[in-house]
Amino acid sequence: MNLLVITAAFVAAIFSFAACIPFYQKSQDGLQVEFASHVPARTAVLPCQTWHRVTLAPGDQKLLCDRLDEAVMEGFRAQPYMRGFSPKVVSKLLDQGKWPAATAEGFGIVIEATRKSDCVTASNPLCGGSAAIYEQTLRNNAAWQMWLARFSDTQKHADAVLIPILVAATDERSNERGLVALSRSVNFSLWLIDTASGKMVWSRTKGGKDTVKALPEKSANLKVPEWNVPVTRALTQDFWRDYPGRIVLD
Repeated sequence: MNLLVITAAFVAAIFSFAACIPFYQKSQDGLQVEFASHVPARTAVLPCQTWHRVTLAPGDQKLLCDRLDEAVMEGFRAQPYMRGFSPKVVSKLLDQGKWPAATAEGFGIVIEATRKSDCVTASNPLCGGSAAIYEQTLRNNAAWQMWLARFSDTQKHADAVLIPILVAATDERSNERGLVALSRSVNFSLWLIDTASGKMVWSRTKGGKDTVKALPEKSANLKVPEWNVPVTRALTQDFWRDYPGRIVLD
């Protein structure tokens, strides 16, 4: 077998191997390459949505979603190139368009599609990242494409929709080198979707955690940390890194 044949066989083997890698593993969060110079002219911002694997008391869920919604609104403040409709404006426009259930219907499509994904697990709810699971389950989903088009029409033809998501919120008890440890963690995600193409423009997922520890004999009164610290650690300015049109003011 000559060198040319061997080389050709080697190259073919590489492409064959690459083709076997699930494509959702090739997608990375952040600003997607094809949108590197794109800044949405009008973004419709949805209120916080909750991932299907989150199980929380209603009060805790509301607290976390309220904090995320507040952070999103704060993220738009003093950003002249980040133009958007707040969740209140979005809701008003949906009422005017006689489609008040649009947000619930849209995220229902998201949940239904992602729930079927073969890469979703309790420890990896987003298949390694928002862009990864979106590419696998929603990028070519017909129902989602139709929802985006209709939604855009109700929002004065908004060219993007921003979806804040409470992805995970958990408490954990563990033993760390002989100490009893109680941890509380939270993960938030932001998805910016182009309404015309259905492609993900940008995404970011970030978490925060707080842990308290005690000796076993003194752990009876140990309490799980409050939500404030994990939430504060998650919702830093870095949460917005690479967002299209964002000016770094810090």
